[in-house]
Amino acid sequence: MKKQFDTVHQKITYLEQQAYDGNDLGLTYSPTQSTFNVWSPLAESVTLNLYRTGLNDEDTLIEQISLTEAGKIWTVTVDKDLAGLFYTYTFHHGEDHVTETQDIYSKAVGLNGHRSAIVDLSSTNPTGWESDESVRQTAITEALIWEVHVEDFSSSETGGFSEDYRGKYLAFTETHTYLNDSPDSEIPTGVNYLKSLGINFVHLLPAFDFDNDELGDQYNWGYDPKNYMVPEGKYAMDPSNPVSRIKEFKQLVQSLHEENIGVVLDVVYNHTFTYEASCFQSTVPDYYYRQDEHGMITNGSGCGNETASERKMMRKYMIDSLIYWAKEYHLDGFRFDLMGLHDVHTMNYIRQAFNDAGMADIILYGEPWNAGSVAIYEPNMPADKFHIQELADGIAIFNDEFRDAIKGPVFDEHKGGFLQGANGFEDSAYMNGDLIGSLLANTQTVVGDFSLPEGKDWARNPSQVINYASAHDNLPLYDKLVRTLREDDNFDRHEEIIQLNKLNAALLFTAQGGIFMQAGEEFGRTKFGDENSFNSPIETNQIDWSLVEQNKDVVDYYKGMIQIRKAYAPLRDKTNKTAEKIYFTDLRENLIAYTIPNTLEENPRWTQMAVIMNTSWTSETIQLHSSLPLPEEWTIIANRHSAGTESLGVQVGQELLINPMEVLILVAE
Repeated sequence: MKKQFDTVHQKITYLEQQAYDGNDLGLTYSPTQSTFNVWSPLAESVTLNLYRTGLNDEDTLIEQISLTEAGKIWTVTVDKDLAGLFYTYTFHHGEDHVTETQDIYSKAVGLNGHRSAIVDLSSTNPTGWESDESVRQTAITEALIWEVHVEDFSSSETGGFSEDYRGKYLAFTETHTYLNDSPDSEIPTGVNYLKSLGINFVHLLPAFDFDNDELGDQYNWGYDPKNYMVPEGKYAMDPSNPVSRIKEFKQLVQSLHEENIGVVLDVVYNHTFTYEASCFQSTVPDYYYRQDEHGMITNGSGCGNETASERKMMRKYMIDSLIYWAKEYHLDGFRFDLMGLHDVHTMNYIRQAFNDAGMADIILYGEPWNAGSVAIYEPNMPADKFHIQELADGIAIFNDEFRDAIKGPVFDEHKGGFLQGANGFEDSAYMNGDLIGSLLANTQTVVGDFSLPEGKDWARNPSQVINYASAHDNLPLYDKLVRTLREDDNFDRHEEIIQLNKLNAALLFTAQGGIFMQAGEEFGRTKFGDENSFNSPIETNQIDWSLVEQNKDVVDYYKGMIQIRKAYAPLRDKTNKTAEKIYFTDLRENLIAYTIPNTLEENPRWTQMAVIMNTSWTSETIQLHSSLPLPEEWTIIANRHSAGTESLGVQVGQELLINPMEVLILVAE
C-alpha cells in the first residue's frame, strides 16, 4: 500500500521508526547461495535484476526475481552460484515513481559503478594477505601523514615506474624505483622514497568509487562519491573487472604495510555527486539527504546536496562502510571531508564502533568546516572546531590557524604570515598569538608570562589537532611562498623561498599534535600557481620526482626534522603534560623562541629542547627561559641549513644572537 505523507518531516519521522539494526544489508555471497537484503520502507515492491555484464548500456538481463518483505527489510535468497554476474534493484515507489539502481551496500561494481557485481571476496585477496598486518600508532600525535592522489604519485615519467603501472594502484607495489628509472642516480622515488623520508602514514585522496568515466583520461580528485564501499576503477589495470580493482587496492595496502607505513583513506560522506540519480535517493526517496524547513534539499557541501548523518540509517551506513574498509582492506585510518557537515554524535558513534571492534588505534581526523549553512538541528551539533569539546578522544581536526599563521591566509594568495615576516603588519590578519596557540595544539591560554588571545584554546589535548602547512586544496606551500614574495609567476628554485620551506619544517615538526603534509611539500612541489587543480590536467597535478634531486637540501632538512621528532618524545605527547610546560620567551612579532622540557622519560637522551626562529629582516638578540633549570650549554641539532639528531656545534649560555631568516634548535644532553 502506498504511504501518504503531508510533509517531508512526517516521512522522515516514519522512516526513523522503521530503522533496521541488522548487520546483513547488501549481498551475502557463498558458492551455494546468495542472499540480497535491502532497506526500503517506502517501496511497494522491490525486484532483483541479474545481468551478465556490468555495462548499463547493454541489455544483458538474465533474470528478475521479486524480493519479499521480512520485518523492516526486503530479502531474497538465490540457491545457486552467482559469482561473475551483476545486479541492480528496481524499486516501485508508486505507479509514477519506478527506479533502477545499484545496491547502496555494493561491495563490488562493474565499469563506472552502474551495476553491482557478485564476487567471492576471498578471490580478491593477494598472495600473503592473510598475514598482512595493519600499521597503527598509539596516538595520532605519533602520526607523520603524507597526503597523495593515486594518479599524482606515479604518472610522471620521472618516477621510474613501469609504464603500465603509472597512475595505478600497482605503482605502490614497485618498491625499488629511482629517478628516471636509473638506480645509478641514487635518488629514490615512490615507496622507495617514502621509506627514506621517514613518514609513517600515506593518506590517499578519495579512492572509493566516484562518478567518472573510468576508461577516460579526465583528471579528478575524487570528491564525487558514487559507491562508498568499492575502490575506484580508474586506478585498476582493468576497470571493467570487479575483482581487479579490489585485489589491486589490497596490494597497494599490503605493499605499504610491508614498509611499516599505514594507509589512511579520504572519505567523503557529506554529499554525493548526484542527488536525484543517486542510489540513495533511488532506494529511499528524501531520506538520506537533509532538507530545510521548507522541505528543500540543503547544500552545505557546496556540491548541490548534503547527506543527513544524524538520521539512523545514514549513520549506520557510515559506520558499516568504515568498519568494512578497515576489516576487508586492513586500512589504518580515515580522513573526513567537510567533517563539519556531520553531527558530533555520529562522529562519536564512529569512534566508539572502532573501539568496540578492537580497533581503538585507527586514526580519525577531518576538516572542521563546511561550505555553507548547515541544517543540523538540536540536539545535533556540527562536528566542527566550535564543538571540538564535544568530540570523543580519538577524533582530530585540521588546524587551519597553524596553516594560515605560518604562511598567510589560503583565500588571499598574496598575503603572507610568519614565514614571510608579515605577522603584525597592517595587511596581515595573523599575529604570533595565532602561531603560539597552534604550536601548543590550542590547549591552554597561559604560557609562562604570556597569555594567548581569547579563543585560541579550543582543543582539550594535542591528540585532537592535526597541524599542517598545505594540502591538496589551495596553493601548495612553495607556490604560496612564490605568490607572496615575488612579482612574477616563476616557480623555479629560488633560494630565499627554499630557505622558508625549511623553516616551515622546523615549525611543523616541533608543534604539539599530529603532523600532516602534502606530498612534495618537502621538495618544493609546485602546481604552477593552480590553487584548485581538482580537474586540471595530470601534467599540473603529477609529482615531478626530479625535484627530489633538484631540492635535495630541502628533502634532507625534512628528513632531519622527522628524525628529531621521532627522537624527542615530548613533541609527540598526546596529553597536555608537555604543552603546560612549554615556555615562550621574549616575544616579538616575526620572532619566536620557546623551550620544551622532557618530563615524560626517565634518563632521556635530551632533557629539554629550545626552538628559536627569526623571520624578521634584522638580527635579534633573545634570552631563553624555561620551566626547568637551564643548562650551561646547548647542543645545536638544527640551523637554517641542516637538521638531524647529530651535533652541529655548541651554544653556551642563554642569550644568543639570531640572524634574519634563521632557525636554531638546541637540546640539553
